[in-house]
Amino acid sequence: MIICCKSANFEHKNDFQIQDETINLYAFIGEKIDINQFDPNKGNTQIEIDSITGDTITWMRYYVMDNGFKAKYKILSNVFNDLKKDTIDFLVYDHYGRPKFEDYKYVILYVSLDNEGNYYHQKYQYDPVKKNKDGNWTGLKGESIDKLFLDKKNGVLKNRGVF
Repeated sequence: MIICCKSANFEHKNDFQIQDETINLYAFIGEKIDINQFDPNKGNTQIEIDSITGDTITWMRYYVMDNGFKAKYKILSNVFNDLKKDTIDFLVYDHYGRPKFEDYKYVILYVSLDNEGNYYHQKYQYDPVKKNKDGNWTGLKGESIDKLFLDKKNGVLKNRGVF
């Protein structure tokens, strides 16, 4: 007699997902793998020689006033658009220090893709989530994933011109 068991995997259980590839946004439930700080101004300097005095002039082409981070997250469930991968690397910029979303085990993160193929976090936008007793994802106060996403869509993301 052979007995087989299939363990329930609730990692991808999420009944809410919207697909609209005309909008440059990806929202997903993620779990942190790694977040490392980097200097966003490294390589921004340009050196010239003054043609009259011969002095070396060093100046910055631009100056980023935010802290920069390279983040890697495991994608547990897509919420808006399908990233078609199980992990994602993206850049985060935060004026106030480290990104607050790193304090949570599971979060909905909002990222966009630039013309060079880099994903960027939509600044300060995240929703902490947890699994309820049925294995479904919810907000920390029990909000549904669709409510959390639609609040962002109709609020800050609409104001930023994403929608």
